Amino acid sequence: MAELAGVMVGNYFLLECLGREGMVETYRARPTTAGGYDVVLRLFRPPFPDPTGFREHFEAEVEKVWRCRHTHIQPLLEFGAGEELLYCATLFSEETLAQFLESQQDSWLPIDLVLRIVTRLCAALQYAHEQGIVHGNIQPSSILMRDDGQVLLTNFGLRRANAPGTSLVARLDEGNPAYIAPEQALGVLGPASDIYALGILLYRLLGGVLPYEDPDPGELALKHAGEAIPPLRQLRPEISEALEMVVRVALAKSSEARFPSAAALAEALLAALRPQASERLADWPRRRIHVRKRHTTHALTRAVSLLTLTVLLLGLASSFLFVFSLPPQIYDLGRQIIAGGLADLPNLWGKAVALKPQPTPAGSVVVSTGSTKHHTTPRPRGTVTGAQVTPTLNVSQSPVVNWGTPTPAVSPSPGRCPVGSLTLNGSPNLAPLLQQASSDYQGLCPGVKVSVSADGSRTALTLVQQNQLDVASSDLSALPTRGLSDHQVGILPYVLVASPDVPVNSLSTAQIQGIYQGQITNWSQVGGPNEAINVLLAPAADPLHAIFRAFVLHGGLEQVQGTLLTTDQAGQAAQLVGQATGAITYVPLNAMQVQGVKAHMLAINGIIPTIQSLQQDSYPFWSVEHLYTLGNGSAPAQSYLLFLNSPQGRGDMLRFGVLPLAMFAPDVLATHLPGPEV
Repeated sequence: MAELAGVMVGNYFLLECLGREGMVETYRARPTTAGGYDVVLRLFRPPFPDPTGFREHFEAEVEKVWRCRHTHIQPLLEFGAGEELLYCATLFSEETLAQFLESQQDSWLPIDLVLRIVTRLCAALQYAHEQGIVHGNIQPSSILMRDDGQVLLTNFGLRRANAPGTSLVARLDEGNPAYIAPEQALGVLGPASDIYALGILLYRLLGGVLPYEDPDPGELALKHAGEAIPPLRQLRPEISEALEMVVRVALAKSSEARFPSAAALAEALLAALRPQASERLADWPRRRIHVRKRHTTHALTRAVSLLTLTVLLLGLASSFLFVFSLPPQIYDLGRQIIAGGLADLPNLWGKAVALKPQPTPAGSVVVSTGSTKHHTTPRPRGTVTGAQVTPTLNVSQSPVVNWGTPTPAVSPSPGRCPVGSLTLNGSPNLAPLLQQASSDYQGLCPGVKVSVSADGSRTALTLVQQNQLDVASSDLSALPTRGLSDHQVGILPYVLVASPDVPVNSLSTAQIQGIYQGQITNWSQVGGPNEAINVLLAPAADPLHAIFRAFVLHGGLEQVQGTLLTTDQAGQAAQLVGQATGAITYVPLNAMQVQGVKAHMLAINGIIPTIQSLQQDSYPFWSVEHLYTLGNGSAPAQSYLLFLNSPQGRGDMLRFGVLPLAMFAPDVLATHLPGPEV
C-alpha cells in the first residue's frame, strides 16, 4: 500500500503510519467528530481480486471480535469501509508489549512479570476460543501494556478458525512468521495455533530471544515445522525444569500434543512458577493435560494412580467438610425461597443478612477505621460462629442467602505460638474479618498482642515497605516495584445496589457503562420509572473505583457527574442508597449484612454472586484479597497467616463474606490477577 497519511478514511483523518505487516497497515488517526480522540486504525486491503467476497468475510470475522467483552481484550470502537479500504478502530492510549520490551534494560523479563502477562493473555484467549474466535496474530505488537498494569489483547487476525484449504483464507497475508504455528503456515488455524504462539511469546519473554529466527519467511516456517526447540535453560539457568517443560508442551509440533486449552496452559504455568502453592492447588479442580510420553515401568503407573487417588480423596474430604457443616437453617431458607419465588426474596434477604448489634465487653479487639471503630467479642477457644452474610441471588436459579456456618471445631494451634506483637493495617473492607480472626488467633496464641487498623491499602503498603508495619491488607495487588511478599487469602465479591424505589433487578454491562459514562441518565431508559438516576460515587482514592473499572467497565472511565461521598460516608454507602431516591452505587457484598440496609442488589447481565457463578467466573465483579509482608514477615505474622488458612480461619472468612482461595480454580483466579495495582 502507498503511504496514506493525510488521507480521510471514513470519518477518520490518518495522521501517521505506525506499521505495516502483510495486507494490514496501522495508522494513528483522528475522528472528524467534535471532541474526538485519537484512535488506532487498522486498514485491510488484500492483494488479490474479489473484494466483495473479502468484505463479507471481513465483516463476519470482525463482528465476532466487536461483540467480545472481556477484561483483557481491547474493545473495538468501530469497523467499516471507506475509500475501498476496510478498517477497524481501537483507542490509542496504551504502550504495546513490543515497545515495553524495547525500553527494558535486560532482554528478558522477571519471571513473576511473565506469569502475570501470560496468564492474563490465557484468560483472554480462553474467552475468545469459547466464543468461536481464534486470534491468529499473537505477537508483542498485539499486546497492550496499560499504565494501571493491565494487559489487553488486540489486533485479532481475520483467518476463520478450522477453515483449512479455502482459497480466501489461505491467501490472507497477516501475522508475524516468527509466531506462526506449523499448521498455520499451511492455512490451518485453530485454538492450538494460539497456544503455540503463546509458547513462542513465553520463550521470548523468558529467554530474551526467539527460538527460531530467519529473514526468509519460508525458511522460518520450515524451522518451526522441523527443528528442535533450543534449550531455554541454556539461555537462563535460573528457569526451572518444570517451567521449561511448560514451554516445550506449548511448542509441540503437533497441535494435538499441546495444551488442550489456554486455561490449561495458565494452570500449568501457575503450578510451575508457584511451587509454594502446590498444596493449595491440589484441592482445586484441575484439567487433565495429555502429553504423549513413553513410560513402561509399573512403578510409575502405581505412583500416578496413588497420586490421583490422593487428590480425589482430598477433594472429597473438603467437599464433605463444607457441605455437612452447613446448618439446617440454610436448607430451610432455600426451601422458603423456592416456595415463595423471587417476589418474596427481599423479605427473606432482610432476615438472612440482619446482624444484631452486640455489646462490646472488656478485652475485645478494636479496629480503627478513621472515625469509626469496630468491636469484636472474643469467642471461646476453638469455636467458630456462623456465616451471616453472602447473598446469592441469580435470576436463573434459586438463590441461597448464606455461605454456610462451619460447625464448632477445635482448630490446632497455628504452629508453635510466638510471643510479641503483630500490627495489621489496610483495607476497610477486610477490617471486620481481620478483627474477628485476630480475636480468635489470640485465643490460641495469647502471647501475641494484635492490633488492627484500616487506614487504606496504599498507606499500609507504604508502611510495610518502610518496615513500620507487619502486615498490609489490600483489595488491589501491590506493584512489583514495592518488593513485598503477597499472601492471597480469598476473594471478595462486590455488588451494584439501587434505592428501594427503583424496580429494576438487573442491568446489562452496556447499560452499566452507559450510566457511569453519563449516557443513560433516567431509569426509564433501562426499563424503570421516569426518574433521574442519582449515582453515588465513592471517594476518589477508594480502590473500588479501580476494581469496578477493570472488571465491570472493562477499562472504561467513570465520567458521570454523580454525588461524591466523603471518606466518612463510604462505609455507609449501602445505607445511604437505601435512604435516597433513584440512587445507584456499588459496595462490597459484605456491606449488605449491616442492619437497616434497604437497598437492593442489581444483577449484572442477569447474574449475581453465587458460589456457582463465582466459581464459573460468570459473575465479574470481585477481587482477590491480599495480605502483604516484607519478606516472609515476622514470626507472629507467619503464625497468623497459618491460622487464616486453618479451618477456623476459613470459617471467619465465610462469616464475613470472603471466600477462601481454595474454592476456586487457578484459571478463574487468573482472570482477576493481578488486576489493578497500587
